[in-house]
Amino acid sequence: MKIMLMGPSWRNQNLALWLTARGHSVLMDDGRKEDRYFSQINPDYIISNGYGPIFSKFVCQSFYARIINIHPAALPWGRGIYPNVWALYEGHPIGVSVHLIDPGIDTGKLLDVEFMPRWERDWRLANPAETLQTFYSHLLRRAEQLFQRTWERVEACDCQPFDQEPLGHDPYKNRAQSEELMRQFPDRWDTPIALVKLAGENLNDW
Repeated sequence: MKIMLMGPSWRNQNLALWLTARGHSVLMDDGRKEDRYFSQINPDYIISNGYGPIFSKFVCQSFYARIINIHPAALPWGRGIYPNVWALYEGHPIGVSVHLIDPGIDTGKLLDVEFMPRWERDWRLANPAETLQTFYSHLLRRAEQLFQRTWERVEACDCQPFDQEPLGHDPYKNRAQSEELMRQFPDRWDTPIALVKLAGENLNDW
C-alpha cells in the first residue's frame, strides 16, 4: 500500500522503516499542506504521528476511515495540547490511543486504546527522575508499539473502529490553557511528574 506518514522525521523514521519492511511504499512529510497535495498523491492511508496542522473537512471526507492518528494519550480524556500533563494534574487515566481522524480534534473512532496500569503509574510517580519529558518519551514509544499491533489488524482487515466513551463534557484543552498550566512549573518538561500530580491535588483540596 501507499502510505503518507505525516509528522516530524525524528518521531517517524523508525516507523517508516517498519512499514517499508512490511512491503509498503512510505512517503514521509511534515508541515502544512493544501488539500490538493493529498488528492494528488492519493495514498491508501494517511498516518499522522506528531503532525501539527488540522486536516480539513475535505481531506477527512476524501479519505474517510483511512486517516489514522497515533496519539500518546488515553482518549477521550486526553484531547488537545499536553494531554498527559493534564492527566497527571487532573487525575485522569493515562495511556495511548490509535484512532481515526475526523473533522474534530481527537474525536474520531478508536482503533485501540491502552491504559497504563495503576501499579506502573504509581511506580513512575515514586521515581524522582521521572520528568514530564521522560514520561512523554515513554508514552511516544508505547503509542508506536500500540500502532504496530493495530496496523497488523488493519492489514488483515480485522480492525473494527469503536466509539470513544461519552464523558458528558468536552475534555479538550487548547494551547493557551495548556501553556497557562505549564507556567506553574518553572522547569517545564524537566519537572518531576509527581510535582504535577501534587499541584493538581493541592488545587482540588483548596
